[in-house]
Amino acid sequence: MAEKTLTIVNTIALLAVVVYLVASHAEKSKIPEEIKAQRLSIVGPDGHLYISISNPEKQALATTHGVPNKPGTNRDLPGLLFFNRVGDEIGGIYYDGTDEENFAGITFDQQKNDQIMAIMKDEYLDEGEWKRWYGMFFRERVDSVRVEKLYDEFIGKTKGMDESEKNLEYQQFKKYLDSEINVYRMFLGREENKNTGLFIYDSKGRERIKLYVDETDTALFEILDKDGNEIRSGKVLDKNE
Repeated sequence: MAEKTLTIVNTIALLAVVVYLVASHAEKSKIPEEIKAQRLSIVGPDGHLYISISNPEKQALATTHGVPNKPGTNRDLPGLLFFNRVGDEIGGIYYDGTDEENFAGITFDQQKNDQIMAIMKDEYLDEGEWKRWYGMFFRERVDSVRVEKLYDEFIGKTKGMDESEKNLEYQQFKKYLDSEINVYRMFLGREENKNTGLFIYDSKGRERIKLYVDETDTALFEILDKDGNEIRSGKVLDKNE
C-alpha cells in the first residue's frame, strides 16, 4: 500500500514538473505585445555597435573607427543609424516634425566621410502655405578633407566677428564647400517651385542640364553653360502642337 501511494505521489510530482516546464516554455516563447526602450543597440558578440535605433536624446553620434566625431554633442533626431565592421557610421534613416515642418530621409555615406546619396523630403509652412520638396540627391566629396574639420576652423576664424561679418564670411565659406569639397551633382524629384524632373550639375556644383515638367504640365528642357547662361532651351511639344 505504501509502495502504491509512493508511485501515485511520484506520478503526480512528475506531471506537475511536466506542466510547469510546458507552461514555462509557452511563456518564454510568447511574443511580447510591446517593447519600450529609449534606444535599441544591435551589437556583435564583442559589443561592437552595428545598428542604433533611438529617440532624439539617446541617438548615437557619427563615428570613425569607433571614435565619435563630435563628442559632447547630440544629434537630436530620432531614427536608425548603421555602423560598419571597423566602427564607421555609414548612413541611416532619420525623421522628425512639428505642426509647421515635417522631414525625413535615408542617407548613404562616402567611405570615411558624410553622405553622397540620399532620398529626402521636407515640408514646411511659409506664410500659411505648405512648401514641399522631395527626391533623390547625389553629391561628390573630397576624400582628403572632412567638412567637420573645416567647420571647426570656420568657427575659430569667425570668433569675435559681428553678425554681418559672420554672414559675409559664411557665404564665402559655403561657396567654397559647394564648389570644391561637398559638390552637388544631381537631383531627381520635385522642387519647391513644383517643377518635377532631373537636374544635373557639373564638378563645381553648377547647374547644367534641366529636364522637367512644371506646375502647368508643360514639359521643358534647359542646357546651361558654366556661367549659368542658356545654351539651348525649349518646350517639349505634344504631337498636335
